[in-house]
Amino acid sequence: MGQVAFWGNAHGQVATTANVVASATVIGLEYALRTLVAHTHWSRSTLESAFLKYFNGREDSMITFNDTGLDALERLARSGRLAPEIIQDYTNPILKDRLDLLTGTTKPDEALFESIHEVIQGIFYAANQFYDLSLIDLNSGQQNQLSMTMLQSSDLIVVNLNQNINLLERFFSKEDWPEILNEKPFLVVLGSYDPASKYSAQNIARRFRYKDPIYTVPYCTDFLDALNDRKVLDFFLRNRSVNKQHDNYFFMQEIRRLARAIVDRLGLDLEMDE
Repeated sequence: MGQVAFWGNAHGQVATTANVVASATVIGLEYALRTLVAHTHWSRSTLESAFLKYFNGREDSMITFNDTGLDALERLARSGRLAPEIIQDYTNPILKDRLDLLTGTTKPDEALFESIHEVIQGIFYAANQFYDLSLIDLNSGQQNQLSMTMLQSSDLIVVNLNQNINLLERFFSKEDWPEILNEKPFLVVLGSYDPASKYSAQNIARRFRYKDPIYTVPYCTDFLDALNDRKVLDFFLRNRSVNKQHDNYFFMQEIRRLARAIVDRLGLDLEMDE
């Protein structure tokens, strides 16, 4: 079983949440794995709205989160009642027996939420006893204690970057390089990727003498529209079988390449669904 942390070095710039959404959906659709997708943000998250058509945030949500999500699991963890077999009861099913969403906090105060770092590792440890794979969207940067805690307990880190040369230089020069990357396996992925840019994945690898593969999540208008329309699952179902002439073919192939890398690096040697 594996826990994957999606982390970036710059908040709001590297499309971390969109990359989690795309990876989780493709894995849920195409692999025989029981997968959990979650986030540790206090503020409103695109992750929830991408999957839940009627999710509108804390104040006006049409879905009641009081008895589901991270807050409910925190209460169980603090009372000693958390067990792997009940985790799924507190999630929202996206794909039956394949992909579940663990919604984030509804606490009105960020300081109240931050104390969850005391039990967060135990929550996901229990989740990882039930799920084959957990994909977790973390806050960017190194100042968030919750993010650093989750990086420590993860089996694989997906580092989300983009084609901004300043961000790339800060990362590869080790200025924005968490120490945990010296100990844990990680993948590098470029979000909102433009293959026509002079800063291609190949050129970036060459410039920074990076020997491992660099993965990409290409910029895709239809995917971004699906995020806004809260129809991500519909988008992937429509585009699963597009041919090479289709505008979304490259996007789909690159997402599959990233999904395959995640599964392989965790040693989850399961056949892909047809």
